[in-house]
Amino acid sequence: MPHILQLVLLIAVLLPATKILASVCTHFGIPAILGELLVGVIAGPGVFNLLHLTVFHGEQATGAFLLMAQMGGLVLMFVAGLETDIERMKEAGVTAFLVALSGVIWPFFLGAGAAHMLGLPWNSALFLGGALTATSVSISARTLMDAGKMSSPEASVILGAAVIDDVMGLFVLAFLAASSSTSNTESFGVANASSYWLQHHAPWAAAHSLLVQMLSISVCVALFFFSAYGAAKRWLDPLVIQMRKLTADESVSSCVLALVLLYAVFAEWLGSVAGITGAYLLGYVFAGSSFKADIERTFYALGHGLFIPLFFVSIGLSSNFRALGGHWLLLIAIFFIAVISKLIGCGTAAYARGMGAVRSIRIGCGMMSRGEVGLIVTAMGASSGIFRAPEVAVMVTVVLLTTLLTPLALRSAFQLKCADDDDMSDGPSSPIEGSSNTRQVSDSSNHLDDFEVPMLLNSSESCSRIEVS
Repeated sequence: MPHILQLVLLIAVLLPATKILASVCTHFGIPAILGELLVGVIAGPGVFNLLHLTVFHGEQATGAFLLMAQMGGLVLMFVAGLETDIERMKEAGVTAFLVALSGVIWPFFLGAGAAHMLGLPWNSALFLGGALTATSVSISARTLMDAGKMSSPEASVILGAAVIDDVMGLFVLAFLAASSSTSNTESFGVANASSYWLQHHAPWAAAHSLLVQMLSISVCVALFFFSAYGAAKRWLDPLVIQMRKLTADESVSSCVLALVLLYAVFAEWLGSVAGITGAYLLGYVFAGSSFKADIERTFYALGHGLFIPLFFVSIGLSSNFRALGGHWLLLIAIFFIAVISKLIGCGTAAYARGMGAVRSIRIGCGMMSRGEVGLIVTAMGASSGIFRAPEVAVMVTVVLLTTLLTPLALRSAFQLKCADDDDMSDGPSSPIEGSSNTRQVSDSSNHLDDFEVPMLLNSSESCSRIEVS
């Protein structure tokens, strides 16, 4: 069968399956995201091993499908940025940083220590601890969107901390890379290229390779966020105005999608952070744009209709329980640490900032999922020979299990009663940073009526919000 037909058939099988199983989950009060993930698990090597059936034999169709799935991650994060409450994100700055810092320190040291106690050498144990540090912001963002909680104080902290978490995870990865014997000559990005050049042309840099790499990453991260945010803030609205003068159908949507992709490339090339961070940053700027409603309408349909379900299916497809063998104790220990370290570490930091017990639990639950960065560290450990097949299987399974658990835990945490929720509905200030400002959510989502999406206005939550069911 031609490769294009293999890809078409693969999408034709998996895409309706995600919607059917998501609808079944919703009917029983389970988050829809779990249905999409379970489709991937069922189709993956642990059950049907769909991608290795004769009809899908070959790597071109599979590779194209996985590329489309990664596009779904970018679109998801752009939509999450669009739905971010900018004022609350600013208020959550210090809290988000402390939550992220605590959410990196606890998993790294607990994970590395437990892995070493269970028989892994220190280099493998450190890599495993590094793989546990970063939160998958895309999973938490989708869960918050599904629950209609994107405008809550907890969402601001979770999303802000997850983005900062990604940058901190980058420094952990740099430390692990410098400590290993792998070469970074093929690494992509300005930071790696400049660090490599300095180490081979300056004796002092060669003698302090880790310090040089850290400094290179710090400078590039700062340059990316400063330049990318400044350019978008200055030129985004004028650029959209020019786009609207084009007579071609959906020209604005096409050009904005191109911007999302460019920001993703720019994030990895200059900032050395995950591409989804660039997509989120662009959506975050669009959240304050006068053209937000038009852009959100298009990307809501494009994302949830095609790309985003494929992204979550691809996560499930990466799981392979058969490779675990007799390493169940390691899996249980690492999974327990992955959950507890974020729940306690991030929750404690939030509580120390005055978020309250219930809201701190919600933040801890929202930070539990692992994703892209964890898989990147896992792949790096595998390619360098530091990870064997069982360790790879353990980490992929932990990523999958935390991805499955996070929506359930976060939705359940929002069911807990919190006195601050009632206070916020009456108008007092958010506990974040002690701000006294209140906010009224603008009714900018009427555009969703075009897609017959039911809207429910619920005034009993922590602040006025629009919940998309």
